[in-house]
Amino acid sequence: MYQPLKGVKVLDFCLAGSGPSATKLLCEFGAEVIWVEPLTGSSTRDVHKYDFYTTGKRAIALNLKTEKGMEAMRRLIAGTDVFVTNYRPKAVKKLGLDYETLKKDRPDLIYAVLTGFGTEGEEANDAGYDPVAYWAKGGMLVDIAEKGTLVVPPIAVGDISTGGLLFGGIAAALYGKEKTGEGCQVMCSLLSTAIYINHDAIVEVQYGEKYPKSRLEPRRPLNNTYQCSDGKWFVLSLFNQFDRYFNRFLTEVIDRPDLVGKYSSYEDTMKEHSREFTAILDEAFSKMTRDEAIRRLKSIDAPVNIVQTTEEVMKDPQALANKYLYKIKATVPPADSTDGEIVVPASPIKFNNVDSGTERHERGPKIGEHTIEILKEYGYADEDIQQMLNEGAAGSSK
Repeated sequence: MYQPLKGVKVLDFCLAGSGPSATKLLCEFGAEVIWVEPLTGSSTRDVHKYDFYTTGKRAIALNLKTEKGMEAMRRLIAGTDVFVTNYRPKAVKKLGLDYETLKKDRPDLIYAVLTGFGTEGEEANDAGYDPVAYWAKGGMLVDIAEKGTLVVPPIAVGDISTGGLLFGGIAAALYGKEKTGEGCQVMCSLLSTAIYINHDAIVEVQYGEKYPKSRLEPRRPLNNTYQCSDGKWFVLSLFNQFDRYFNRFLTEVIDRPDLVGKYSSYEDTMKEHSREFTAILDEAFSKMTRDEAIRRLKSIDAPVNIVQTTEEVMKDPQALANKYLYKIKATVPPADSTDGEIVVPASPIKFNNVDSGTERHERGPKIGEHTIEILKEYGYADEDIQQMLNEGAAGSSK
């Protein structure tokens, strides 16, 4: 596998899912990732997605409330290229692991921090989990829902998207360091990601758009969901090149040549007649099976696809052809598993071939599974390691 980050050393001082999703990508692209946990383990271990976030990483357990545990942490930092944390700003400040403190000795260090609400302002130190910081605070919990309802926040969508953006920032910082020798602080938050992703609505409300919407009166009827006679749904996304598609859509897809010329322009159809035109489409597609609707729409090259459940995605031929999913050994397999494995998403970024990003097949590490070998690598003698274990400054599962 092409590993552009091979040789890069990363210290993962994270919990939950947002920070670990960033270091997961660094690990997949070749970086050596050491995950620092408390002796009792990280909250990342409390979820079924544990192996997804941690496979390929090495784990060391340190008690940072002890002098020897903190000394080991400082030694690890001295030998790392990238330090990643998603602990609250006041917590890392109290430990002396904030950027301003660390850069005094390590001006070349890339310090990546992922927060819930940013590093400034009165909410900077609030608990910033995905549902509250991304979905609720970022505007999408209500504005993407059907009018009069709220979305049940999909857990970890904000975590994984924010971690992906932080990964990109870290990669850019590594490139900059290669040229200048200088490190920097890279910052990203669940709130900043939600606002960035919600850019369309943020811009459109300034032009008079109102949210939330109803699918019966959408912003664009040709960018909407429709249910067919067999009860199955599809999504249509026909809002570019209107003149190219529209008349063929009316005549060849919904069998309504009588509507040709009724709607004078794209915006006219989309806004002024939204409820009326959506009702026309609902009626037309309710008379077709989904397969028939998809066939007709694809015959005019319209952007369309079926609405799938998560279970359907796991069996989707297109996803499988591109190896977007693969199996790994699970620390805690599902009750009905016969092989002790679970299916997880592969890296969305691939290099050279579709097998890229499907190399990890092992479970995530146990608490402190690599404590002893890591401490040895960083200069600790056997007797010093044993003393740390005896005194509770470090922990090992071996």
